[in-house]
Amino acid sequence: MSTWSVWSNADRTQTALLEGDARPRFSNGTDDPEATVRLWLIEAATYEEAATIHHLRMGWGAYKPVGPATPCPSCGAMFYPEGSGFCSCSYHPD
Repeated sequence: MSTWSVWSNADRTQTALLEGDARPRFSNGTDDPEATVRLWLIEAATYEEAATIHHLRMGWGAYKPVGPATPCPSCGAMFYPEGSGFCSCSYHPD
């Protein structure tokens, strides 16, 4: 399981789902000044699972992953190679 965090701007019109519990940062390492509110932490095995929980909590309906689910070549669990590409067994095609 991984920890995912959902951050929002002050008026809650934008959200970001990130792996970990740290505040969102730009590529140069500075904090995103608009991401000031952490809405919640989510424990989930994959991005798709975390996104599903996030969508339901926001009242947006079901999350629809990119592409079809296929069996993981490492463990056989279903995952979305066209989405995040990560399986709960930590497999990621390179």
